[in-house]
Amino acid sequence: MRWTISPTLQLLAGLVLLLLPACGPKVPALHMLAPLPHEQTCRIAVIPFMNETDYPQAGAIVYRVFMAELVRSGRFDVVRQGDIRDLFHDLRIWPGQQPRTEQMKILGDRLGAKIVITGTVVEMTEVANAGIVNPTLAVSLNIVETDPVHLLWCTYHRREGKQYRKVMHFGVVNTATSLARLVSQEVLELWLKEGLRGCAG
Repeated sequence: MRWTISPTLQLLAGLVLLLLPACGPKVPALHMLAPLPHEQTCRIAVIPFMNETDYPQAGAIVYRVFMAELVRSGRFDVVRQGDIRDLFHDLRIWPGQQPRTEQMKILGDRLGAKIVITGTVVEMTEVANAGIVNPTLAVSLNIVETDPVHLLWCTYHRREGKQYRKVMHFGVVNTATSLARLVSQEVLELWLKEGLRGCAG
């Protein structure tokens, strides 16, 4: 039995959040399904993101960028990618798969992380128009408690590079990687604002 909702349902949930009259088109759209643990969330594991797009390695790109931004925040003890990769191998969780419920609990126990972040890239493109590349990125990110295993928060965020463009093209974002960095920062900023507490915050 796998604990996760399907990426398609995650996307639909995100779209519903965006269409709610009270929220309007504001992104990131955060849905709090259950409260976070009362204690500070010091150690966090980020497991490899799923890729539901035609863009090669979209999941891996956003995964690495998001983890780097989480580390850069300086608020969390982030489990190293190598440790997660080794444990995935031990548990026979192969690329493109997500942990089952019992595996998620083992992940939390072995990595010392009560909170795990999962993610799905649902849209990633780099479209050129009149010599200007306009990347697009949409992601669904989840905060999961590992003991007991259940989904706490889910967040949907979508941006286009042109949304950051200023006068005379200053501030232009023309790569999917650069856009992933900004999207990650905006999600983390929202999470911290809404109560995700780290070791140093």
